[in-house]
Amino acid sequence: MSESTHALSGRQLRLDYDNYTACIATVGASLRELAWRGRPLVRPFAADELRPVFSGALLAPWPNRVVDGRYSYNGREQRLALSEPARGHALHGLSLWNDFEVIESGPARAVLATVIEAQDGYPHRVRVRVEYTLDARGLTTLATATLLGGEPAPFGWGSHSYLCAPGEQSRWTLTVPARRVQHTVGERLLPDEVLPAAGTELDFASPRQIGETFIDHAYTELVRDDAGLAHVDLTAPGGVGVRMSWGRELGWVQLHTADRPEPELNRTGLAVEPMTCPPGAFNSGVDVIRLEAAAPATASWRITALG
Repeated sequence: MSESTHALSGRQLRLDYDNYTACIATVGASLRELAWRGRPLVRPFAADELRPVFSGALLAPWPNRVVDGRYSYNGREQRLALSEPARGHALHGLSLWNDFEVIESGPARAVLATVIEAQDGYPHRVRVRVEYTLDARGLTTLATATLLGGEPAPFGWGSHSYLCAPGEQSRWTLTVPARRVQHTVGERLLPDEVLPAAGTELDFASPRQIGETFIDHAYTELVRDDAGLAHVDLTAPGGVGVRMSWGRELGWVQLHTADRPEPELNRTGLAVEPMTCPPGAFNSGVDVIRLEAAAPATASWRITALG
């Protein structure tokens, strides 16, 4: 594809394995499509469409918000560009709009990489590498961040896929194995207390329909299986749907019912965003990775068809 016909989402990498198909777009190393036997497991977007509301994007070097775009690290105050101007925050990191280099591309595996260059507010040079692999278990993502010299850097991982099941969101059954949930304050969604989820409208530890419940919250104290994996399940009536799983390095998950003014986006997917740290982590210091040149930071997650 020539530069003049370059799709807005970048180069398209198509993966196939048995009943699974996926498409990775190089801008943001974004998961643009994932389906099982033609049934979407994530809400897709068009190749020549400006990626809507972070769909399928890799989030680095922080997920969610840096409040007011200001934080302190290594004894110095930093100010980031306010990429969420309506609320006055720096949102979802710096790699979002990088056009990743394709390192490897095969029938069922793709490897992409980019460098986050040192800049105002984040004076660190970090290489981000992401591997997508399709197999009988679904699509597995392995992300690795390496500091390219200099002082230790604050770092966090996140992923921003919108999972979907057949039919309307209100009829989807959601299971979130979490004991606690972080609340927010006001229209700016300022991070607030982390409180028990049990018995509240945000409690989905046992499967139940989403209905009209509004969710835009981070969950933690995740209940894990014997392999250390946490799972979020989303199913339509009859049990057909999708599961997202991740390891212990990701101690948080942001969920959002995707309430939007655009009809094609409004509650047509459920954002499931496993994260290494919570909203506002660069401000609070909670679960922020201290990235050092000799110690890369990795995270992995998987999306699997159910039913």
